[in-house]
Amino acid sequence: MLLLDITTFDPKNTIELFKRWEQVENTVFPDGLKIINQWFDAGGGRVITLFDVETVKDYLAYNLPFTDLCQIDVFPVIEAEDFKNSTVYQIERLSRPDNSQ
Repeated sequence: MLLLDITTFDPKNTIELFKRWEQVENTVFPDGLKIINQWFDAGGGRVITLFDVETVKDYLAYNLPFTDLCQIDVFPVIEAEDFKNSTVYQIERLSRPDNSQ
């Protein structure tokens, strides 16, 4: 499952945040957690991370150490092509007179 995480932090917490980030980066994570990529807002105060996780527990293993310093918003996402294919399938299915599969 892909999760898009937007972490917002007060710039006064930047040093503590980076200290914790170094500690977390040196930790062994569950096999079910993969960080696809991370981006920092050029204006500061936000980090955007794309995770591929097997379970929410795997996701929490990474983010829990930051929850007292940051506001974390997380969204499940799917790739555009997968969304398109799913939508086309559902429209076709619903447009059949008998709604058959």
